[in-house]
Amino acid sequence: MASALGAQVAAVAPIGSDGRHYRSCSSLKGNNSCNKSWTGKLAWENKTLQPRHTKKVFCMYVQQASKSKCKVAIKPLELENTKEPPLNLYKPKGPYTASIVSVERIVGPKAPGETCHIVIDHGGNVPYWEGQSYGVIPPGENPKKPGAPNTVRLYSIASTRYGDSFDGRTASLCVRRAVYYDPETGKEDPSKKGICSNFLCDSKPGDKIQITGMQPCKKP
Repeated sequence: MASALGAQVAAVAPIGSDGRHYRSCSSLKGNNSCNKSWTGKLAWENKTLQPRHTKKVFCMYVQQASKSKCKVAIKPLELENTKEPPLNLYKPKGPYTASIVSVERIVGPKAPGETCHIVIDHGGNVPYWEGQSYGVIPPGENPKKPGAPNTVRLYSIASTRYGDSFDGRTASLCVRRAVYYDPETGKEDPSKKGICSNFLCDSKPGDKIQITGMQPCKKP
């Protein structure tokens, strides 16, 4: 469904009144095909079918340099069927060990401070709702309690429940690196830097991370 000149992809909705099921149609050089198994929601324009129903049509133009099939991510509908948010699936004494997928700086080189977008792979084992937070246990000992692990730090989850890969297996955090500058010398004091934020911002793909959750949703 592609060529060097580009392809046109259109999604047509709905098949039913609840607006959840859609069919997709593609058009390339006058050839039309439809796949009724596609599920998703994109931008649309409204056309009247019946007094209580509307037909929503979306057209997306994709420029592709080589021949390949266009794949559309399908969201896991079971994540929408839950009636209550998941709570306290993993606690500090029994955290879940997840993996770092990526760490990306998301501010410019002249920005005051550093903020990173961190993608965590939890394998679908630590689901969450929008507005909830993960607890992160940084490695090492608690400086105030020698021999004891570091305490949990809470971070609001930046991604939707579907995650960055839209499969319900990842979660994203946006973390600002916590550093301390001596007001007299103006120099950074590494001994007072944030333990967890620096651990997260310094992480590499494949690194393990211990997380707890879920914490209750924040009230507006």
